[in-house]
Amino acid sequence: MATNVTLSSTARTNLLSIQNTASLIGRTQDRLSTGLAIKSPIDDAVKYFQAKSLSDRASDLTERKDGIDQGVQALEATLKATDGMEKLVKQMKGIVDGARSQSASERKEAQNQMKELATQIQRLVDDASYKGLNLINSNTSTLTVRFSEKSDSQLAVKGVDLNVQKFFVDKDGKELGAISVGACAGTADDKFVYKIDLAQDGAAFVKALGFTLGLDAYTISKASILANFNAKADAVLQGFDKTITNLRSKASNIANNASILRVRLDFTKEYVNVLQTGSDKLTLADLNEEGANIMALQTRQQLGIQALSLAGQAEQSILRLVQ
Repeated sequence: MATNVTLSSTARTNLLSIQNTASLIGRTQDRLSTGLAIKSPIDDAVKYFQAKSLSDRASDLTERKDGIDQGVQALEATLKATDGMEKLVKQMKGIVDGARSQSASERKEAQNQMKELATQIQRLVDDASYKGLNLINSNTSTLTVRFSEKSDSQLAVKGVDLNVQKFFVDKDGKELGAISVGACAGTADDKFVYKIDLAQDGAAFVKALGFTLGLDAYTISKASILANFNAKADAVLQGFDKTITNLRSKASNIANNASILRVRLDFTKEYVNVLQTGSDKLTLADLNEEGANIMALQTRQQLGIQALSLAGQAEQSILRLVQ
């Protein structure tokens, strides 16, 4: 029948010290391998849950940051489209100005070019969508970007209608698309007004812009007709200037909102970093300290083993006296 081995109090104390040291070595090695001083509530419940709260908020804001970043991209895509639209209008201005000294056949081609440029403006509007959202083809579209879990912490950017029927304006800033096709009061030819319609030919398009006739129908060799043509051209050019001004105003509003989103994006990035750093300070191990601890513990372990050996030698000396 087996019996328990009885150790002296000195040997038992030394053995317990070695066991405690081994446990501390294991904990220190784990901290060195994982880099964490606190991995679970068992290690330190207060610090663990404080760190988890900070880390969870950092994770939530990281998701918001991605949404903000996509919002910036959506607005930048819209601004690229407005830049292109302005360039196309400037081309139209050049065509109108150049028509003053062109032949009838050249002016006919010029009015077709103007209609094609307007068609390309409409295509730019149609194509200026980002992830299914188009902010310049309807004033009912809205980009909503949330900054945090708070319901009022967000930015809503309303869309604008820049379709050609709303885009082009006259010299007074009135939308040409709002003018009905038909005759106004009076009987003179220049009393007829037209509505912007890309399905019509080039002549109808330039009439909608403000010319009385198609560009090729003006006999500019006659001084009176040339004067009338120049007056109409000047009015159309003023309308293009107004159109560009309105476009820039709307683009400026979009750019301001993009700047707000960039500020929030930078803030969110920095805030997430602050939260994560705070969480790390509660849970991460000091590797320099743990490295020093492992050396000290290994030395203590060796000393404990030596002390246990000395205790055994004392009992052996008693055995020699008995012999």
